Amino acid sequence: MRAYLRYTVELHPIQIFRKTWFLFVTLNASLINKSLVYFKQIMHIAYFAGILWLRRNPTSLAFATLSPFSLLFILLVISNGHYIQFAVAGSLVMTMVSFGLGLGEDIAYYRIDYKIQDIFVASPISQFAYMTGMTLSELLFGLPVVFILFFLALHFGAHIPDLPTIICTALLIWGTMSSLGFFLSTHMSHTRNVRQIISFVTVLMAVVPPVFYSVDKLPVELKYLTYAIPTTQSSLIIQHVMGIHTPKDWSIYLAFSIQIIYLIAFTVLANTRAQWREN
Repeated sequence: MRAYLRYTVELHPIQIFRKTWFLFVTLNASLINKSLVYFKQIMHIAYFAGILWLRRNPTSLAFATLSPFSLLFILLVISNGHYIQFAVAGSLVMTMVSFGLGLGEDIAYYRIDYKIQDIFVASPISQFAYMTGMTLSELLFGLPVVFILFFLALHFGAHIPDLPTIICTALLIWGTMSSLGFFLSTHMSHTRNVRQIISFVTVLMAVVPPVFYSVDKLPVELKYLTYAIPTTQSSLIIQHVMGIHTPKDWSIYLAFSIQIIYLIAFTVLANTRAQWREN
């Protein structure tokens, strides 16, 4: 760089501008080409793991709806419809958690049983591109459920202008749980262990915290402790836009900040600490 600066001093200003502009265009073209290659890799993985499977097994979409709506149906019947808003908010959060963590099971099958991950490891595809592509493929199975839950949230209190807030909340918790599921799956040696761990973490993140019930039902000490859980913040945001009473000491800006911090932290964890290559 110093040599380049010394060289440019001796040039005419127009020549300096031309060479600087050429360098700028070259660097940007290289960055764009790398981004396009990266994008194609992600889309190819998503197509391989998601669309191809759905073309051969379209009934998978029907089975994917059973788990989210089962708890919604139970709460609807038990409460005689009084807790339908909590049920919808909780079901949406649980759906994103389930499909996010469910990524871990799929990756474990590809890595342990089918050895497909070894092919990606040996290819130019990066670990982050593989994780992102697999994450998108998992989301394809949950899109019908998510769209139905979005409609229910709008029907039971939310408004059209609130839809971007609900979508952002769903994407944040989905991305966070997908990164966590990817990280956990790469450290498991058997698919049975993966299924057990993923089920346990799903309950820990989507059932135990105040996702399906009001946070005000907890003691004060536990109430503030659950604020540190991302799924609690996701459910509170959805409850807030649906018109459900939320605590006065809670802020939607704080909720989004906590979710963004978790997303960045788990993404970095998955990209740096996951076991991408076999020892």
